[in-house]
Amino acid sequence: MTEQEYLTKLKSHIHWEEGMDDSMLPFYVSRAKKYVKSATGKEDEWLVIMVAGIMNDYRVSEKELGQALDSLTPFIVQEVYDDAETTDQQP
Repeated sequence: MTEQEYLTKLKSHIHWEEGMDDSMLPFYVSRAKKYVKSATGKEDEWLVIMVAGIMNDYRVSEKELGQALDSLTPFIVQEVYDDAETTDQQP
């Protein structure tokens, strides 16, 4: 997915309104891609959008940001588990 496609999906996900400052969104997408790749070994589109959305919503509070990212742990674990199962089933 291109950077512009990520930005468009992120804006849709967080209900971005015309005229709002979007200068930080590319940074959130970039950091989210790195976070997800580090956690899962790949760049899962849905997880990237979720992490970038959390970074946008909790951009000030470190404690709340950490708690919000921790809430994604089950989804990250499931993604890694699904990839391991898929890899094991391939001939």
